Amino acid sequence: MRIVSVTADIDSGGSAKSLFVLARALAAEGHALHIMSIARPSRTRRKVEALREMGVEVSFFDIPYFPLKLIVCPIPFWRNMRRALLRHREFARLVQAVRAFAPDVVHYNSYTTLHAAALLGRYPAVLHAREVLVEPHWMLPLVRRLMRASIDAVIAISPEEGEQAARLFGLPVTTIFNAPLRPPRLEPMPEAPPLAYGAFSHITPIKGQLELVRACALAAGALRKAGVRLKIFGGAVGIHQAYHDAVAGEIASLGIADVATLAGFTDQPEAEMRRVHLIVRPDATGQPWGRDVIESMSMGRPVLATGSSRTFIRPGENGMLVPPRDIPALADALARLADLRTLQEMGQAAYAFARDHFDPGTNIRNTIAALARTAGK
Repeated sequence: MRIVSVTADIDSGGSAKSLFVLARALAAEGHALHIMSIARPSRTRRKVEALREMGVEVSFFDIPYFPLKLIVCPIPFWRNMRRALLRHREFARLVQAVRAFAPDVVHYNSYTTLHAAALLGRYPAVLHAREVLVEPHWMLPLVRRLMRASIDAVIAISPEEGEQAARLFGLPVTTIFNAPLRPPRLEPMPEAPPLAYGAFSHITPIKGQLELVRACALAAGALRKAGVRLKIFGGAVGIHQAYHDAVAGEIASLGIADVATLAGFTDQPEAEMRRVHLIVRPDATGQPWGRDVIESMSMGRPVLATGSSRTFIRPGENGMLVPPRDIPALADALARLADLRTLQEMGQAAYAFARDHFDPGTNIRNTIAALARTAGK
């Protein structure tokens, strides 16, 4: 197949990492893939270089995200609309690049790239539903029209995205969990003490790091007694620099620098996950099924996350769930999980779940099959 993938990012974030895993498999099978990112690399060029070494074409276009309302990422509508008008030549360049490549199928790697579909004409197309749309919202009728006019099928990364896409758009939906970078493998936990906790995401309000720091302050006595050290990995995002600074300031003002630290951006989160006993996902949206959950469970690390969905995390078995933005509940869970034997047992269960559900061979094969069905191959 000849595949164009239009993506919002290529070097950071869960959707970019998932596309990298898919691209690696497509290249290995001999498919021709051209990734067209509407944003330039924001961190490193390591992923871009690796893709090009595989024979994958990668191009960049300065195009704002489609300004729809996502639970995980509020996109500024008027700002992006103004930028879109100013970037009309970039849209034209994208259209020319797609036509020159002549794809059998176009893969939209996120709802945030859907506006490109309005300009590309009628190619067979698959949208990867990696986000949950806010309902109700005045943009939904426009999104529905775009989806029905331009998209043939949807791949959803969890039942939540899949149920919403089927209900809103009436399109065929296949739910396929994201695959980890490597097949699940039970990694031994590091020696303790200290007990190492890790959180992995961009530092933005929607990711809940401020609530996590305040929960650490509430539980500081118990965490110190158990020898817990929390590292919060993630870089500052330009429009949220003030939030990053607020998180750093909160750690200092609460006097918990011995318990929680900002560890900065890492482009090798999997290596850092191996060095911790527990992954914490304090996401303010309450969606406990991100890539950090998949990667950590695949190496046998339990997850403490916010939300109520038990798609991946089974409370008391392979992790714990607490309500989003509930600082006392998060503090209680951080303290209750500060026991090496408990974390080891939960880690074994996390790995068992990952082994049964996150096999890259199966999940990527099903993704490629979904693309092939839409391409008619």
